[in-house]
Amino acid sequence: MSDVLCSYDRQIRVFISSTFRDMKEERDYLVKYTFPWLRKLCESRGVIWGDVDLRWGITDEDQAEGKVLPVCLEEIHRCRPYFIGLLGERYGWVPEQIPDELAERQPWLQAHRARSITELEIQHGVLRHESLHGRAFFYFRDPAYLDRLPAGSVRGEFASESPEAQAKLAFLKARLRSAQTEGICLVREPYPDPQTLGQWILEDFTALIDDQFPEGSQLDPLDQEALEHAAFAQSRARVYIGRQEYFERLDTHVTGEGPPLIVLGESGSGKSALLANWFLRYQKAHPKEFVLIHFIGATPYSADWQMMLRHILSEFKRWFDIREEIPTDPATLRSTFAIWLHRAAAKDRMVLILDALNQMEDREGAQDLIWLPPVIPANVRMIFSTLPGRALDNLSKRGWPTLTVQPLHDAERRALIAEYLAQSAKALSSARITRIVTAPQTANPLYLRILLDELRLHGLHDTLESTVTHYLEAETIPDLYGKVLARWERDYEGDTDLIGEALSFLWAARRGLSETEWRELLGTDGQPLVQATFAPFLLAAESGLVNRSGLWTFAHQYLREAVREAYVPTTKHQQVAHRKLADYFSMQPLATRHLDERSWQLAEAAAWKELAQLLGEEQFFLSVYKWNEYEVLRYWARIEQQSSERMVETYRLASQLNGEAMPTIFLHAVARLLKTSGHLTESFEICQALQDHARHAADLVILEASLATQALILKDRGDIDSAMRLLQGQERLSRELGNLLGVAISLGNQANIHKNRGSLDIAMKLYREEERLCRELGDPAGVARSLGNQARILKVYGNPDGAIKLHQEEERLCRELGDPARLAALLGDQAHIEYDRGDVDSAMKQLQEQERLCRELGDPARLASSLGDQAYIEYNRGNLDKAMKLSQEQERLCRELGNPVGLATSLGDQALIFKARGNLDVAMKLHQE
Repeated sequence: MSDVLCSYDRQIRVFISSTFRDMKEERDYLVKYTFPWLRKLCESRGVIWGDVDLRWGITDEDQAEGKVLPVCLEEIHRCRPYFIGLLGERYGWVPEQIPDELAERQPWLQAHRARSITELEIQHGVLRHESLHGRAFFYFRDPAYLDRLPAGSVRGEFASESPEAQAKLAFLKARLRSAQTEGICLVREPYPDPQTLGQWILEDFTALIDDQFPEGSQLDPLDQEALEHAAFAQSRARVYIGRQEYFERLDTHVTGEGPPLIVLGESGSGKSALLANWFLRYQKAHPKEFVLIHFIGATPYSADWQMMLRHILSEFKRWFDIREEIPTDPATLRSTFAIWLHRAAAKDRMVLILDALNQMEDREGAQDLIWLPPVIPANVRMIFSTLPGRALDNLSKRGWPTLTVQPLHDAERRALIAEYLAQSAKALSSARITRIVTAPQTANPLYLRILLDELRLHGLHDTLESTVTHYLEAETIPDLYGKVLARWERDYEGDTDLIGEALSFLWAARRGLSETEWRELLGTDGQPLVQATFAPFLLAAESGLVNRSGLWTFAHQYLREAVREAYVPTTKHQQVAHRKLADYFSMQPLATRHLDERSWQLAEAAAWKELAQLLGEEQFFLSVYKWNEYEVLRYWARIEQQSSERMVETYRLASQLNGEAMPTIFLHAVARLLKTSGHLTESFEICQALQDHARHAADLVILEASLATQALILKDRGDIDSAMRLLQGQERLSRELGNLLGVAISLGNQANIHKNRGSLDIAMKLYREEERLCRELGDPAGVARSLGNQARILKVYGNPDGAIKLHQEEERLCRELGDPARLAALLGDQAHIEYDRGDVDSAMKQLQEQERLCRELGDPARLASSLGDQAYIEYNRGNLDKAMKLSQEQERLCRELGNPVGLATSLGDQALIFKARGNLDVAMKLHQE
């Protein structure tokens, strides 16, 4: 896998520890001024910022300190290793007692019963876990601050509580200063006021962010997709009770030969958990082997077959050093996937896992698996999982082997109950375990996990039996989640609508929400929901959620569906939720989260006019187009399908702009977008305007790009002379700019035009220069392409020996590159040359390899041509039955493809065979057709 999956989790979630009343001004300053700057910096680096202060926004000290200790300790655990400690002259509130249940879970508390909540936080967050040092920061306030308190302050709220407290605080500060010398934490002192504190924290965390997430480390959308699938795999790898036979079957499959393996099992049976756990184990044991897992439905576009292939191909590019760009055209994308599978397989064995094929969006034949090549290379060990449906029907037709994940049997259920509850230091009596195990619905692992999560949070032993009864009344997973949502409402809403609002926002979010985003959406009067209200809900709901680099989202589709049914049941409800998120993200900095969410939310809210206007704004368009060109095309396709808004009209004014202030970068991107989407005239007009401006402004880079785009448009239109003039102009500019790749591309395009015109000498000269440049650039694919074109010219010249020599080098490069499509084409070319030279056996051998490759690639057009050539050879050999069989398959393919020329050739060949057999009537009928 790519290095991105080995990088730090891209979030900074810092816990802020302080005493209560005397630090209110500092906490307010940090929340209003310092943390927003750090959040903005993190956003610019593609990092999620979160600050956790359970005291902020709370006015009652008893509520802030005494009632949230369990939540506090858990939040510190989740924030590690990031910690900010603020200390003045107060030691802090000392609880009279620590709950026994908490002390059982945290035995270290027994030795700290006379310590303040603030010291307990510091012990738990930093001093007890010295191996996590380096990201804890402490700031001590100047004792002289007592003499310059803000007006209206009560000195007693800032001074030490007692001599004993003063001594404890002095010892704690001394311990922290000592810890600094050991590299455990950083201590800065004394800060004179909240403003200086804010500046110090800004400096320290800016340096930390620059060190961990430097400029240029931002993830592109495909990197982000890869990271989210890795996070999803980790979320499925907690407690897993699986049968060893499943792992052994998967091991045998990937180390063996044969077709892909299909994993089956009922919904919730643990197919994803099995594949995730096996994937993580296998990846660890084989770090130098390419292993990729894609969870369909785990991310917003993971169920889109095109985005799935782009995710896979992007990993191929990194791992196998493939330099070509990933195409956007669906047909080209399908063929590229097949080609790159062969290219990758030619280099090494690889494992590719696609989970939940049944969840693929049912469009463009995705459920019919038109994107999946009919033949998978032997070195590609593929594993699929799916539920019944069209995807499974199509897999079944291929006759591939299956592995069925069975429901949990009695012993497995007992083991899961024991191990799962042991994580929380909980256990059930033997009688209750038996009762749960004998309930038929608990044979489903997901159902059992949800049930155990609810029992784990239940604190009253006397009512545990009735609680078990209550949840076991749910016969299905959706029914069980309905009871869970009802319990959350009872426990956390009070007189608010916290659960409904929180889960509606999460449901509507594209990739999830950070805690800061979530709290801001739930807040009022411009203030986020206080952490002390939000944290208990989040901690309770955590088992049903997954955190992907700081973004929370649903861990299970079942919970997502339960939320939809309970809180956003209609299209109107859903669009309202999406609209709120669009408005929220429109107020955020133009960084990754803004780009990822805002336009998507507008599309889901069906705000087509507003989305079109947004895509027409220069700054936003350039940002999102650079970030994800494919996504812009998708948005425009949806806009034009659902509304009267049109891409051409939105960008029409752009082609009319002129003068010194012309936004050249914006217009060039618009021209590329219009060309890719088929609006050639409009793209050409913008390129002409850019060309005129670039000449006037002596902007050679823009001029070079506009000439290249115009040339390709003119070539597609058939205006060859004009295209040639522009290509020659591009060549001159590329040479002037030292852009050898641009020169090579221009030469190749010019040579193609000359070859098609019959100017073979000129074409050959250009191809040879293209070859020289490609060798100089280290571009073997370009060299192979040029050699093939030169070989075809030599064949026309009547130099078959020279042509074969070039084709043989081209073949060697194609095999090294693992390029089966180009290999299939050149094998046909070589076969024709060998046949003309009289070496019929060599020609047939090459055609048969070409046939095999075409079948593996799913290339029916070239396959039909290969079959026709073989039929012709067999006819001349006198093997009429073989010739007829080949020609009839060619006929069928040509009819399916709507290829009248190939069909006519096939029918003519069959007529000759019938004539040779003496069946003149059938031969005449075929000749007449």
